[in-house]
Amino acid sequence: MSTTSYAQFAAAPSVATPDPSKHVNYMLGMMLGVDDFNQEYAYLSGRDQWMARDLVGYGTVCGLRISLDKTQNGPRVFVTSGTALSPLGQLICVHPAQCAVLNDWMKANQQALQNALFSPLASSIKLYLVLCYRDCPVDPVPIAGEPCRSADNLMAPSRIVDDFTLDLRLNPPAQLEEDAIRDFVDWMNQIQITDAPGSFISLIDFENAIRAALAASGSPPDPGIAFHLGSPLAGMRIHPADACTYMHAAFRIWVTEIRPLFHATPASAGCSCGGDTGSAPLPDGCLLLAELDVPVVNVGPGQNWQVDNANPVIIDESRRPILVHTRMLQEWLLCGPQTK
Repeated sequence: MSTTSYAQFAAAPSVATPDPSKHVNYMLGMMLGVDDFNQEYAYLSGRDQWMARDLVGYGTVCGLRISLDKTQNGPRVFVTSGTALSPLGQLICVHPAQCAVLNDWMKANQQALQNALFSPLASSIKLYLVLCYRDCPVDPVPIAGEPCRSADNLMAPSRIVDDFTLDLRLNPPAQLEEDAIRDFVDWMNQIQITDAPGSFISLIDFENAIRAALAASGSPPDPGIAFHLGSPLAGMRIHPADACTYMHAAFRIWVTEIRPLFHATPASAGCSCGGDTGSAPLPDGCLLLAELDVPVVNVGPGQNWQVDNANPVIIDESRRPILVHTRMLQEWLLCGPQTK
């Protein structure tokens, strides 16, 4: 039995998850407890994530270079240290560098591989390298409580440390907003801004064309459907003198009408840019780093899939969200390639 003396407190009833839209309004004489500190943290952390999520976006920020090397057990995926911002607005720090031998992953996931390949004659499988944020409780300290407690109840973590998971998956994470951004820009690039003689589209028809293309995309919308039916702006001509007005209208529609269809925030955040936290599917909070096209062979007996060393593993980073910092964009805008 411990001889250490602690003040005794009755167990507090469980409370609802702290609301990130509220912060503590401390008044002189008010007694602050655990719930109040948790609520204040939820408010401050929630606003940081909200600002990053809504104003900045998400993607790889620095580092996290992906490469392959060979080991005695087959090809190994290597990811350098770096930072990223998750779709939920969480900063992720990867340190130190990480690696995974593909054959080790396959050995641990034989049944999932078999279900995904569908055929014993399959020659390749797509794997997705995915980065997620997580936190971990650390630094246990003695805590006050009821007498005659078990050893498990004598200590509690005093700190929460930022952490991450880096996984190989058979399915990519949802990144609807990233896909929508790319496709919308592709739309806009098909506009002809020219002063050559000919007819020019009116501002009203221009706005209606953008809206009409999204009207039949379903709910929730799918960027693969909404934006891939052919750009409604293809072949439209805008006079250079009107370009500013038309671009302003296009981005107003993106911000007020299109982005809310694809931009989702956690329901607990109490606010989303669409005014309805259920208007879009929630992202899973993870980032796609790369798609790996892995040649496989079944060496038997039964389900014994391995990397086929006779063919190369292909790394495809084309769908990887990249977040370029403001200073780089400023320099590119002011001093980048000039039209000649």
